[in-house]
Amino acid sequence: MKSIYIVSFSPNSGKTAFALGLALCLKEEGINVGYFKPVGVGEEIRPGRFIDRDVALIRSVLGLKESIDELSPPIETRIGTYTFGKKFLEDINYFPNRVVEAYNKIKNKYDFIIIEGRHRIQSLFTFNMDAVNLSKALDSKILLVSVGIIDDVMLQKSLIEGMNAKLLGTVFNNIGKQMMSKLEGEILPLLERYKVKFFGYIPEKVELNSPTVEEYQHALNGQLLVGEKYLDKLIESVHIGAMRTESALKVLKRYSSYALVTGGDQSDLIYHALETDIGLLILTGNLYPDVKILVRAEEKKIPVLLVTHETATAYNICWTVSAGISPNQANKIKLIKELVHDNIDWKQIYEDA
Repeated sequence: MKSIYIVSFSPNSGKTAFALGLALCLKEEGINVGYFKPVGVGEEIRPGRFIDRDVALIRSVLGLKESIDELSPPIETRIGTYTFGKKFLEDINYFPNRVVEAYNKIKNKYDFIIIEGRHRIQSLFTFNMDAVNLSKALDSKILLVSVGIIDDVMLQKSLIEGMNAKLLGTVFNNIGKQMMSKLEGEILPLLERYKVKFFGYIPEKVELNSPTVEEYQHALNGQLLVGEKYLDKLIESVHIGAMRTESALKVLKRYSSYALVTGGDQSDLIYHALETDIGLLILTGNLYPDVKILVRAEEKKIPVLLVTHETATAYNICWTVSAGISPNQANKIKLIKELVHDNIDWKQIYEDA
């Protein structure tokens, strides 16, 4: 049985998407692929028990038989609390041992297991539950998923090797066109100089970076007035409607599939915005719009959300929304697999693991 431990220096680097794409590529080759997440993150439904969307996603797409608790063992106490710290001080190996025990129960069922770390490589370092310590406990090599920042890669390499863990190499994710020339001319020679194996990079894709209407609705706790059929629509950018109509339209006409955040009483701006390439209308202050606006939005298949937040607050919340992946997004999952297949030396990752 082989395994890799996927880590990153910062959140939203694309670890889960990469793990999913890699798993699907290997599965297509007839390799029996499993998945394990030592410490879950997400909504805590009781102390130490998380509903981790990443685990649920990969379990569903790969058709894994294990329960979520078997793929990501609950630690049964809230991280960072007095109880958690007290338990650690009583037995510094208690939590890592629970992870190892859970992993040992599933590892022999698979040819290859993808282990996914938390949002940062150093997370829970104080409690010996960080990715580096756990990679050693699980006898797994570390694969870095990076957004292309060379200093982050070098720092992680120093940490991994300084702690006598094994570095497999790195892949870069979400690389824009401007970054590609720098990658070829500057970053790859540095990786070679420092002996970090590079398995390829995944180019930036709007389809993967754009949140859906449903994700904005969830973040804003908004009431959907129009557009229930279009919750899966992708939103490429967010703009605030806090200027005069003429000035606002000059800006908005430059964008496509955008979200406009404005007060429900800004009828003139809203009417004109509905004739542009708008993707989502977010009405703030709990101000219900003119019914004619809803009729026109329905005709143009534009979802309308009503939120209680003031405009500035709603706009700031929108900027915290990131694009996720759900099991029912077949096109997005297919694209993720294709991107890994076409841009990453995934067979070599399997061979080197």
